Amino acid sequence: MALNENIVREQDARISKMVHTPTFLVVAGALPGLFAATSLENGLMIGLVTAAAIVVMASIAPLLRAFTGTWSRTAVMLMVSVTVVTLLGFGVRVTDPVVFEALDIYLPLVAVNAIVVAWIAGDGLVVAPAKTPLMTAIFAAAMVLATLVFVGFINGMLTTGQVFGLTMGELAASPIAAFGKPTGSLLVLALVAVFVQSIEQMCAKGADADATSLKGGER
Repeated sequence: MALNENIVREQDARISKMVHTPTFLVVAGALPGLFAATSLENGLMIGLVTAAAIVVMASIAPLLRAFTGTWSRTAVMLMVSVTVVTLLGFGVRVTDPVVFEALDIYLPLVAVNAIVVAWIAGDGLVVAPAKTPLMTAIFAAAMVLATLVFVGFINGMLTTGQVFGLTMGELAASPIAAFGKPTGSLLVLALVAVFVQSIEQMCAKGADADATSLKGGER
């Protein structure tokens, strides 16, 4: 029994270490809106809605945690998150009806992103370089927005050949079929995750080097 408890404790520690990273925030936050980011305009709009929903839900998560139980918290957060995303969806519909139609069912799915980060804020999770749970949520929102805009830009460029209003003849004549679809979006997200993880590892090595030099100076 003690051995099993040690294994479970070790597994929990590994999972906790994995989710306490910017890479996890990027993937978890961007995934539900990823399939709608088929162009720069769509990526920007779904990114803005996702970022706004994340910040709003993270702001009210401590309040919801205060008067809800462990089992009812998820249901309450889901209702609040869907309400927030629905209101944001009305804003998108008024701002750009064409993009609203293009986002289709993926716009309400942004509520899932908001719930993920609401749990992060409600449980007091802090991911460097943020210093507080709310700043962690804002940091996650900014990264998710940048990721979805980038995914939309790459998808739009490789499927239509257009970059900021200019047409690239070779790409327009022979678009890459994988992009503009979930397969291409997932590939771009994987590249973004690798990039974020490499920066994260460089920062960790720099922090370790500074700690080692500081210990050496104290001696």
